[in-house]
Amino acid sequence: MKPIKQTSFENKELTALGIEPIRLEDMRDKLPAVAERLEFYILILVTAGSGKHSVDFVEYGLSTGSLLFVRPGQVQEWSDYAELDAEVVLIDPKSLPYGDNMYAADSSLLALDRWQNCTLLPSLLYDDLLAALLRLRRDFAAFNGSQLDIALVRHEVLSILLRLARWQDQLSSMVSLPSRSQKTYQLFIQLLEQQYTAQHSLNYYAQRLGYAQSTLSRACLKYEGVSAKVVIDRRIALEAQRILAHSRASVAEVGFYLGFSETTNFIKFFKRVLGTTPSVFQRNARGNHSPDPI
Repeated sequence: MKPIKQTSFENKELTALGIEPIRLEDMRDKLPAVAERLEFYILILVTAGSGKHSVDFVEYGLSTGSLLFVRPGQVQEWSDYAELDAEVVLIDPKSLPYGDNMYAADSSLLALDRWQNCTLLPSLLYDDLLAALLRLRRDFAAFNGSQLDIALVRHEVLSILLRLARWQDQLSSMVSLPSRSQKTYQLFIQLLEQQYTAQHSLNYYAQRLGYAQSTLSRACLKYEGVSAKVVIDRRIALEAQRILAHSRASVAEVGFYLGFSETTNFIKFFKRVLGTTPSVFQRNARGNHSPDPI
């Protein structure tokens, strides 16, 4: 099966750092014309103008103060950026200090996997973030590859992300969840992300995690408003949409990749969840997206 275009953090001069702050105008000519699946985080703060950006089939309107955040694994499309100015930060996941004992809790505190893809920042937070990004870019301009400079830039990025995590926390209904329900939900989502192409049964996830199926569903209902089985189905359907729209894979190939033994079963699943057949979705999507042969 021909994959979706994968984009990794490829600046060899910055491999040790894993972070690159850049102005949008300096990368505008390099923006891909096709959809891409990221292997890194990208943070974009719009500082002037207006435009559009699509993430996993949702098109966001951007204007001054918009914060766009795309996670590894998500599929994005650079749409209308001709009239935009923005500060951009590319972040290799390996650059975040999750492995250090001093920052062992930061992964759960940041909760980057739960951030909204696009938000409009209040003016005070926008001013603070813009000042921090400009300082980051100044320090990056003086970056000499030393361990001291690596630590400085990484700590600045971590500080920025923690400040934004507090804002994202205020936007999320997860704030009101009891800690036990939150942990249950997060463990379920993590396992689902690892196994959704092979395991479609709620019973499998319940047994692996040691919870009753009803416990997983209660946690999902509190956070997403739907049962755990619906969360599973939506995750499988999202990946099906991504591949059908942004690759050359056939309906049969997509169904096989996602763990369906028969193409007819995949077609029935897709129609039940999304209300249309894979072939109709693919034809409509490819009318708007024409990936180059890979």
